[in-house]
Amino acid sequence: MRGGAIFLVFFVVFTLATLAVPVPLFPGNMVRLVYEALSIPVALYTRLLDALANGMLYGFVVWITYVLVSKKLEEPEVETKPRNKKKRSTKRSLLQR
Repeated sequence: MRGGAIFLVFFVVFTLATLAVPVPLFPGNMVRLVYEALSIPVALYTRLLDALANGMLYGFVVWITYVLVSKKLEEPEVETKPRNKKKRSTKRSLLQR
């Protein structure tokens, strides 16, 4: 459940950051290049597609990193078995008397 929340938060952060900052980021800038290569007119919504592509990629990268680190930091459960008490031999107890 935490992983989904982390993905959602970073997806929103990177999407809004891409919309707010006019610097092209990878892979969002690739969307515009594909449109230009296919001779499709660059419309107003390509900026939104750039932002969504960046949000998806970077949100996914942060989510995968969180999952791997949290699994690495989890403590493995170790079973503890009660130690068997050694039985004293009767010979030894007879000798000590």
